[in-house]
Amino acid sequence: MTTVADVLHGLGYTATEEEVALSLQEMLLPAQDSAGVDLSAADDAFLQQFSGVQAATPESLAALDARSAARAAAERAGALSRTAVAELLGVDVTRVSHQSAAGDLYSYKLGRGRPSYPDWQFSGQSGLPHLREVVAALPAGTHPVTVRAFMTTRDSALRHENVFVSPRDWLLGGGDVTAVLGLAGTLGEQM
Repeated sequence: MTTVADVLHGLGYTATEEEVALSLQEMLLPAQDSAGVDLSAADDAFLQQFSGVQAATPESLAALDARSAARAAAERAGALSRTAVAELLGVDVTRVSHQSAAGDLYSYKLGRGRPSYPDWQFSGQSGLPHLREVVAALPAGTHPVTVRAFMTTRDSALRHENVFVSPRDWLLGGGDVTAVLGLAGTLGEQM
């Protein structure tokens, strides 16, 4: 049987299974200030009749939970510590903190308040071009898993030499940042 650790190490991730499990727990905790409301029975019946959306089954909800957990695990496994980023970029850890505060590096905090730096924002020993503008264009509070998916998923609006590319690859290839900014500003609107 394959374990999470086997998968992570097979893909080149260095995080331990315990680190991933702790971060996963923190990332998947429900928001304390949820603004969601339950539908009335009449509203629920109306949506089921006219929306064209199938009612969720326990199986489909379980599959969705598994995908969400896998994405959160992948995000955590692909995150670097401040020390690892400093080593990668060849700078002091205080410089990493300054770059993060200035918006030149993207980070998020989990649990004990230690920043995590997603690996997708680095190429070799340098950061992603135009990262500050892209992060500023993202809707406030965008979850790190959503940011990873946005930055690393091919988009039909970004075409290089007849191939669709991700925003990350678009920027690394010298593409115009305004195309990515337009997509970032609409993140979460595609329903």
